[in-house]
Amino acid sequence: MPSTAQVAQQSKFYVSGTPGSAISITGITKATSAVVTATNTLAVGDVVIFGAVTGMPEINGLLGIVTAATSPSFTVAIDSSGFATAGTTGTATPQTFSKVGNVIDFNPDGGTANVIDVSNLDSTAKEKRQGLQDMGNYSLTYDTDDADVGQLRLIAARTAQAVVVFKQYYPGGLKIRAWQGFVQKITEPVAGVDKVLRASATIVVTGPIFRG
Repeated sequence: MPSTAQVAQQSKFYVSGTPGSAISITGITKATSAVVTATNTLAVGDVVIFGAVTGMPEINGLLGIVTAATSPSFTVAIDSSGFATAGTTGTATPQTFSKVGNVIDFNPDGGTANVIDVSNLDSTAKEKRQGLQDMGNYSLTYDTDDADVGQLRLIAARTAQAVVVFKQYYPGGLKIRAWQGFVQKITEPVAGVDKVLRASATIVVTGPIFRG
């Protein structure tokens, strides 16, 4: 069987800035990929955050990666089939992104989950349950450019202690990833003989990672 491996070159890492204007929605379907009725100018790959949705409160606060867009509707990579009822009204706020320039690599550590010991005196062996998933951290390495908008947004997010949206793009047909997080650490550039000025950032993921 031939390999389906993809090369990493042309992968991109984005950080959000000031959100766009909220889009008024008039319906959301229950489906494996939710279809949202709204007058919009969204494009495939855009990311929205849902809010104030009536009829489908489970979708509020979730990130929707747009997988199809033809006004008056767009489709997002959210499985709403298990939600209680269809959505009626609400908003979808588009996120605006800047690419972080000069990125050398970005590495998700995969996260983990706590193991809860539920053993008792009647147990014949250790009994355990899985705790909440911790989606972990990302480390990002880049050559420093103090004029790069993406790098400046990382610094601004850290200074503001803000939770922002991150998006990563992979080539070769792999799905876009989008998630919320905060910048825990940014190193100053390291100087040395025969070296470029290079910095790194640690980003903590909060909540789930969405793929679409």
